[in-house]
Amino acid sequence: MKGLRKYTRLVKVKKPIFLLLLGIIFFAVYLYALKVDFRYIFARIREINLFFIPLILTVDILFILTYSVAWFLLVKIVCPEVRLKDSILIVIVGWFGDMLIPAAFMTGEALRLILLKKRYNLDMSKAAATVVIHRLLNAMAFLFFITLGLTMLSLNQSEIHSRIFYQSIVLIILSSLGLFLILLLLRKTYILRNFIKKVVKKTVIAIWRYEKYNINEKVDSFFESFESSLGIMKKYKLVIIVSFSILLFQWSLGVAIPYLFFLAIGQHVSFWTLSVAYPIYSLMDNIPLGIPANAGALDAAMISTFVVLGVSKENATLVTLLTRSVIVFFEAVLTGSLSFVYISKTFKDISLQNLRDIIAR
Repeated sequence: MKGLRKYTRLVKVKKPIFLLLLGIIFFAVYLYALKVDFRYIFARIREINLFFIPLILTVDILFILTYSVAWFLLVKIVCPEVRLKDSILIVIVGWFGDMLIPAAFMTGEALRLILLKKRYNLDMSKAAATVVIHRLLNAMAFLFFITLGLTMLSLNQSEIHSRIFYQSIVLIILSSLGLFLILLLLRKTYILRNFIKKVVKKTVIAIWRYEKYNINEKVDSFFESFESSLGIMKKYKLVIIVSFSILLFQWSLGVAIPYLFFLAIGQHVSFWTLSVAYPIYSLMDNIPLGIPANAGALDAAMISTFVVLGVSKENATLVTLLTRSVIVFFEAVLTGSLSFVYISKTFKDISLQNLRDIIAR
């Protein structure tokens, strides 16, 4: 039994490494199939305008901070004592968690809930309400931004590849449908409550005695607090509008990173063209492939989108590699170091059993 546990732990540790190598191999094969001229890329690297680098790093830091501030405003509604510093650090820990274990951002959301519970003893249900509204506003910002991008390109009479245009229209329709269903569920949470009860009952009954843990009571208690928190947050419409506006600005910062890198290599690509492309390849981050930082898959999606938009495959590859060097390596060092310090201070006297107790309360 002990040997089996050791083997299981070893498999869990090696799986992300294996998937990372698989992603890198896939990306290498993709570049080979694309027949990218690396001699041209190496020559262009030496010509990059280094003036843009500190500007791009600043934009990336603001990209993380604006996401954090938008959430802080929502948390402040249900937890007035929360501090901006803690809110930012909690988001950074979640950000780093998503990079290590990409699962459609669920890793980061779980970490946010746990850290809020530990730091402010905030009920999981109340914290979950802020996370749900935050994600909902972010999805609305996504929909607004891609629609605005298509509108601006049309007004400017800019040519856009038909494939990108139709993909954008499909994304707008699917996103609108998804938002409608989420809003419907938030208005009729009893549907979700009953569904979760059935799922939890079937899952838990196979492991523990169902009645012993009062699962129905715990689910009911969670949703009652969750619904109450949503009701409170609805009264703060101005705060929600400000949070949404900040997330719109955050999306523009995300577009600005590849935009500035294109300028740095001497090629002008319309900001509005990239504002349409950015949401499309960013969707790859929402696919739970399990590959750390979605290495290989997201890179291939970025290059393909840029090429379809008319950028040469070499410039598309160069800008993708430069952009990914910032949003992967720079962010990993930044968020990783801050996460290590914050978690060390927050959980310096906590054990695994204590952590389970925090989640269970």
